[in-house]
Amino acid sequence: MMMMMMKNPMTLMTCTLLFSSLAVVAYQGSFGPNACCFDFISTRLRKDKVVSYKLTDERCSMEGVFFTMKNGAKICADPSLPWVKFIIKAKQRLQTD
Repeated sequence: MMMMMMKNPMTLMTCTLLFSSLAVVAYQGSFGPNACCFDFISTRLRKDKVVSYKLTDERCSMEGVFFTMKNGAKICADPSLPWVKFIIKAKQRLQTD
């Protein structure tokens, strides 16, 4: 089979282009983070309404925290704020207990 491809440069060129375009598509899917925060909530959240939290990916332009609320909403918060740190520590304590 390889000998037939070598005899027909057009087939070889087509296969090369096909494989390289598949590689580009696969690479684009893993290039950036899934979700980043661009705005932060301005009001304090109630700790008892927060189910879980997740820090944003380090590739995001701004550090942030996604809080998942009891109603399923995902809310971005500034991780440098004292009330955000308090909720994160409270949730960490619950995970280790």
